[in-house]
Amino acid sequence: MEKSKILLVALGQGAGNIVDGLLGRNKNYNGLFFNSSLFDIKPLKNANIDKNVYLYPGTDGSGRDRNKSKEMIKDNANAIGTLLRKYPQTEVMVVFTSMAGGTGSGAIKTFIQIASAAIPTTKINVVAILPSLTEDQLSFKNTIECWNDINGVIDSISDIKFVDNNKRNTYKEINNEVIESLDLAYNLMGIHIDGNIDKKDSFRINTAEGSGIVLKLYDGLKDEKTAIDLAIKNSVFAQPDTYDCDYLGINLKIDGYDPNEVSKCFEVYKSTYITYNNDFNIVVLGGCDTPTESIKLVKMALDDKSKRKLSRSRDRGIIINIDENVGKENNPKIEELSEYNNDELEFSFD
Repeated sequence: MEKSKILLVALGQGAGNIVDGLLGRNKNYNGLFFNSSLFDIKPLKNANIDKNVYLYPGTDGSGRDRNKSKEMIKDNANAIGTLLRKYPQTEVMVVFTSMAGGTGSGAIKTFIQIASAAIPTTKINVVAILPSLTEDQLSFKNTIECWNDINGVIDSISDIKFVDNNKRNTYKEINNEVIESLDLAYNLMGIHIDGNIDKKDSFRINTAEGSGIVLKLYDGLKDEKTAIDLAIKNSVFAQPDTYDCDYLGINLKIDGYDPNEVSKCFEVYKSTYITYNNDFNIVVLGGCDTPTESIKLVKMALDDKSKRKLSRSRDRGIIINIDENVGKENNPKIEELSEYNNDELEFSFD
């Protein structure tokens, strides 16, 4: 794909960190940051408040409230559409959002509708960030609702990737891996005597309808199957149940793994593209099944949190008797608490 014709869109804080990293990695990308809080924008090196940032007027964060976010983006729909129309050359718009938050999670459905109307010729990809299973009940609830919103506009989405926050120890590690993997996927092109992947091929792979997967192969493993299995295990993207795909792109180091053996690990229904380079091993699958197992785990975590909340018993008021004779026959009874209504209450402080 031609990077100058890719528009990276960050909805909210979590998404902004990834888009900021991609812009830092390659200045040829175009980027836009949408947020409801200036505080979230300030740390980003490539977010220019006068150039590529849209702050919802009169707001100061969403407080992880998806309904508040929905109201904000609907109130700003015309202005957002006008801004997007300033990028008519965009061939691929990649929309990033954290599913567990508020600003991005609540806005994703409406934003895709606005983007589809503003630039009808563009392909819209989505990178949605799933929560860690150690997060709280609100995170899980927001994620399920966001999942349903995305599925409500799925016909307007080409490629969708789900980031699995359970795959690394910190958000920084996750973000760095996503940034590197996506940049390699968008840089899939290569020219070699034994095979080429041009911009159109890369475009076709990266915008295939369905779920997309990016796999980085480590050097020095005993065979291609072992390398693929390890890449799947270490991938920060949620994995499908099967690895059937419409398109397969393979770009490997020269004199390294055999791309034909790599391709045997997958069922490809349309086309496989192969080329070589000197620096990295990357495999990109386009048009896979949706990784439903990941969202089922979130739903199970939500159900578990909900059950534990229902079974919780909280004691707010506890009277402690400090009389040492408690338990003896002559122990005086504790005076019963009296109830008063508003008309009976009189206070005097002298």
